[in-house]
Order: sequence, then structure tokens, then C-alpha cells
Amino acid sequence: MARENLIYNSFRLNMNNPQHVKINNVLKNLNPKIFKSRNQFIADAVEFYSEHYGDESFIEHNKEHEIQFVTLEEIEEIKTELIEIDMTEARKEVIRLLGGVISGMQVLNPATNSNVAISVPDQQDDEVVSEWALKCMNNEEGEN
Repeated sequence: MARENLIYNSFRLNMNNPQHVKINNVLKNLNPKIFKSRNQFIADAVEFYSEHYGDESFIEHNKEHEIQFVTLEEIEEIKTELIEIDMTEARKEVIRLLGGVISGMQVLNPATNSNVAISVPDQQDDEVVSEWALKCMNNEEGEN
């Protein structure tokens, strides 16, 4: 039953590799008065390496569970994008409504979702209304 909590990892050395030959000599000639076993020596070596060199560079982290922060620059970028999208939609809506006013047709009032008849006085011509619409749109752009 004591073996239930054990995990096995294989460790292989190539005797054609000088680094592996050196490691094999160290493992074969460990002083038993200092080290209990080869297993403990390897465990101590890995622990020493990770404590002194940091494990961030060679351990794979699960990014899904890490806390991530949003920078002020990212918030400003998102804010700017949302304002641009809203302004574009507002311009489209103003143009649609003004087009309906100019043509004298009934348009859907977005605030109440009901049809509203908009009458255009005869004395106003298309140029005056167009200039007024452009002036309103320019004023909205200046509010940013």
C-alpha cells in the first residue's frame, strides 16, 4: 500500500555524450555518508536548480487559471474603440432620421419605437436642412 503515493520517472544516460558520462560517474560514486540515495540526490539537485535559477523559465504554466490584469492603456484603447463605434452608429441614425425629414416621410422614432409623422415646412429647402445636419454632426464630433 505504501507504493500508492509514488511516482516514477525514467532517467536515461547516453555514454557517447560527455556530459552524461560525467553525470553517471557522479551518481555511481555518491558518498553514502552524505546522500541517502541516488534518488534523493537527483531530487535535491532539481530542487536546488529551481530555487536558484527560478522555475518560471522551464515550467509550463496553465494560463487559464492565472489572474490577469488589464492595464490603463488597454482600458483607454477599449474606451476609444467603443466611442468610435457609438459615434458611427449615432451618425448613421442621424443621417437616417434627417433623410426621413428631408423626404417628408414617416420614420420610426427610436426612443419610442413608434411611427411619427414628421412634416417639413414648405419654406425650408433641402440646402438649409442639409447645412443644419452637417453643423449638428460637426458639433457632435467636437465633443470627443
